[in-house]
Amino acid sequence: MIRRKDLKLEKLFFEFRDLRELLRYSAKKYGKATAFVTKLQESKAKGTVYKETSYEELLNEMNYLGTALSVRGYNGSRFALIGENSYNWCLSYFTVACGLGVIVPLDKLMQQEEMYRCIKISKSQVLLYDKKQKEAVISTLKAKKKPVQLAIALDYEPTEEQSMEELSHVEFVSFDQLLEEGYEQLRLGERKYIDAYIDPDVMTYLLFTSGTTSESKAVMLSHRNLMSCNYAMSCEEELFPDDVNLIILPLHHCYGMSGLLAFLSHGLKNTFCDGLKYVAKNLREYNITIILCVPLLLEAMYKKIQKSIRDKGLEAKVKKAMSICNKTDKLGINLRRKLFKPVLDAIGGNLRTIICGAAALDPEVAQGMNNFGILTLQGYGLTETSPTISSESYKNIRYGSVGKLMPNFEGKILEPNEDGIGELAVRGDSVMLGYYENKEATDAVLKDGWFKTGDYAYFDKDGYLYICGRKKNVIVMKNGKNIFPEEIENHLNRLPYVEESMVFSKDKASDLVLCAKLVYSEEYLNDAKLSLDELQALAEKDIDKINKTTPSYKMIKKFFLSNRPTVKTSTRKTKRNEELAEIAKELEERNISL
Repeated sequence: MIRRKDLKLEKLFFEFRDLRELLRYSAKKYGKATAFVTKLQESKAKGTVYKETSYEELLNEMNYLGTALSVRGYNGSRFALIGENSYNWCLSYFTVACGLGVIVPLDKLMQQEEMYRCIKISKSQVLLYDKKQKEAVISTLKAKKKPVQLAIALDYEPTEEQSMEELSHVEFVSFDQLLEEGYEQLRLGERKYIDAYIDPDVMTYLLFTSGTTSESKAVMLSHRNLMSCNYAMSCEEELFPDDVNLIILPLHHCYGMSGLLAFLSHGLKNTFCDGLKYVAKNLREYNITIILCVPLLLEAMYKKIQKSIRDKGLEAKVKKAMSICNKTDKLGINLRRKLFKPVLDAIGGNLRTIICGAAALDPEVAQGMNNFGILTLQGYGLTETSPTISSESYKNIRYGSVGKLMPNFEGKILEPNEDGIGELAVRGDSVMLGYYENKEATDAVLKDGWFKTGDYAYFDKDGYLYICGRKKNVIVMKNGKNIFPEEIENHLNRLPYVEESMVFSKDKASDLVLCAKLVYSEEYLNDAKLSLDELQALAEKDIDKINKTTPSYKMIKKFFLSNRPTVKTSTRKTKRNEELAEIAKELEERNISL
């Protein structure tokens, strides 16, 4: 694909002091332009109704909500927030961070006991929640009387909760009521919230990690952390005010929120995804131009594109078009979006940029999407680094890598082996303040400003960063060789009938052997008119082919087919410890011996 010249984006933007400055800047610069689109109603009979909220209205409503809570005496409080991605959820997050106290966004998928644990650890006095969380919230507050004093229903009137004697220790109020209260107080001249001092270097965001292999920890982040990341993204990614973003990722996670903040600082229109199975529909519905996503979603999208090409017998035409594009690229002429218009139309027609993170993206998929004319970039980061450590950009793409370090980061490899692989450590303004009330865990990863990421990695001669796998996921064979399961899973996931996979080890005699769970596509099975036994035979042949390309210690010796998805976090990463227990249970139920 064409490599464009360096646009010197760092000279076109600046670093905000805090989130409030960012939102005030955007309200002034983009004014009546749409910041958020909310779908209010969708039915065949009445059609679809949308509500658009401008950048000016976003700032005004933030001030209404903040003023109401300030007058009620909740300055300096901790606010837990749980619910579906929505405008009211975003407004709550911004309001708390911009002059009230500490925001504690929680995963909407967490169980009741985990919700209570997080509320207790964070010492949250206020809980904001939506209707889908109502039952869990009521049960939690009935059983545990402290520490919540105020509960705010984001999208309905909490009349039932208000009338329950078992909840008399908690005040319930609706979101709309608070907006009305704040509007009146501002009209009367109340300015405590608007004029509140914000310290950019203290804990303002308390985020619980996803905990794929262990109990989640509470990460303390500051305004400086998030604004440093925001500036770095502005230096690397080209964003335009006429871009339209589809919010797919859960916003309680730092990855999803950091992307949203970058888009808000550049005046983009932001829309909400109706759910993973509606992504294709929403891309067309809102004329989406840019998305942040995870590999599982992008790889599924790419497989559908490839299937459509095969089903329509277009392989020869696509191959010819690719050849033409490769030649015209050398002349500085990009014909990809024109020649591959039918492919692009299938996913909305306007999508121009995909930023992928949270896990390793198959290089074949990244290259394939770029070849079709959609700028597809991979980034890497952690909640502890606010989150982006490195990223590809319009000017720097190297398939298989996660790009170069962001301009606000230094990086080094600790104790590299003969191949230059070791644990990655980074230093910069985006690195967390530490783990909340957990000095032992903080000291284990933070020293002299350097943060140990827990990922094995290496840099190539040009400064591109390659992530090999999580240190805690590495399988150490009896011969001392290290196996990164993610690397092998990438190969398995390319098989057209595999939706996802997980590689694990089992003791066999005096050694370990590698095994795999392959989650197969029911759709593929039906379309190909294959029985499960026939699919098993096909998978055996394909795995034999993969094994022939790898050293003997990396070969998959045993595998089984399953229609049960792996246990995942809300960012679609497999919870490996929990999944191992599920695998053992499934093997026993199905009487499968590996």
